[in-house]
Amino acid sequence: MSDTSRINSEWVTLNAFRGLTKIAAKGDLAKATYDNALELGGELYPALLGADTSILRRERESDTAKEYRQRARLKSIKTGATVAPLSLLRVDIDDIKDLLEVAKQNKNDRAKVDQLKRRLAILVAAETELNPVPHTENQLIFRDAMAVERTVPAFHSGQAHRDFILPDSNILRVRVLHPDKPEHVTGADIIYERHSPTEEKASIVAVQYKIWEEKFLYLTDERMQKQLSRLKNFTCAQKACDQPESSNTYRFPCCAGFLRPTDKLQRADQSFVSTGEHLPICRIDDCKSLSPHGKDILEYKKIRDVSLSSEMFEQLFNKGKIGSRPLDYSELTALYAEHLIASNEDTVVIYAQEFPDSVVTIT
Repeated sequence: MSDTSRINSEWVTLNAFRGLTKIAAKGDLAKATYDNALELGGELYPALLGADTSILRRERESDTAKEYRQRARLKSIKTGATVAPLSLLRVDIDDIKDLLEVAKQNKNDRAKVDQLKRRLAILVAAETELNPVPHTENQLIFRDAMAVERTVPAFHSGQAHRDFILPDSNILRVRVLHPDKPEHVTGADIIYERHSPTEEKASIVAVQYKIWEEKFLYLTDERMQKQLSRLKNFTCAQKACDQPESSNTYRFPCCAGFLRPTDKLQRADQSFVSTGEHLPICRIDDCKSLSPHGKDILEYKKIRDVSLSSEMFEQLFNKGKIGSRPLDYSELTALYAEHLIASNEDTVVIYAQEFPDSVVTIT
C-alpha cells in the first residue's frame, strides 16, 4: 500500500471520527479537535489510527520525537538488533539530569544551565509522545461509562461496543465496523441515532465520507456507487425520510442520508483543515454536471446552495431540525434487520447511539 493511499484512508476515517465528536460534543469546539478525534479513532480502530500504525499521528509528532525515531531506525540497521527510540531518548534525559545535579552542587554554575534545562524539557515532552502507555480517561475526549444493558434497539448487537459519557451526561454507545485490512478503506460512514427512550423513538442520520480533489468529486467510481446505493437503500428506500403527517415543530425535510465530500490532505505533515458540505443523497442527481471528459462529477459551486456546512449540519441535527422522521423502535429494529448496510469490505462504519443515562435495564 502506498503512503498516499494510506494517508487517504486515515484522513477520510479521521474526518468521520471528527464528525462524530462534533455531533456528540454539542458544539463544544474544545472537545471536537482533530487531536481528540485522532485519540478516539486510535482507541476504536487502532489498526488504522493507532499510535504505532498511523502515518498522520506520526507526522504530528514533534521534531524531537521524529529525530529519535530516525536515530533508532539507523542504529537498528547498524547493530542488526532492534533499538527503541525511547531507550535512546532516556539515555540522553538521564545524562542531562546528571549534569544538572552537578550544577546544583556547584554554586557558581547554577545560573549557567538554562540551555540544559530547556533541552531537558523538550526531551521529557518527546518522552511522553514516544511512550506507548495505554489510553486513560483523561486522554480521551469522552469518559468511559459503566458497561450496562440499555433498552435501545441494537445494530450488529454482537459487535463489541464502547460506552462514553457525553458533556450533557447522555450516553454515547459506539461500534466500529471496518475492513480487516486497513489498506482496503476507501470511505467511511457515520450512522448516528438520537434517542427519545420515553417515547421509544429515535431519529437517525447516515453520512458517507468521500475524498474529493480541488472541490471536484467524480461519481463514476464503482465502489462509491455501491456505497451510495447501500445508503439509499438504508434510508430513502425505507421511507425514513418521509415527512410526518402532523408536526407542531418547525424543521427541515427529513433527509436521513448525506454525502460528505472531504478535502484531500496533500501531505501527512500539513495542517489538519477540511471544509466539507453535507449534500442530501436524493439531490446528487440534481447537482451533478459533466466534466470536460463527459464524466459525471459533483463540484462545490453546484452543491453549495443545496448542501449544509459541517457547523450547520451538526447544530441542526442536535436541535432535531434535520435527520430522519422519528422512528419507533419496532421500525428501527426492522430497518436494521432488513438492510444491514455495513458491508465493511472497503468502508469504515462508525455506528453511534446517543441516549439518556437513565435508560438502563437492571438484570
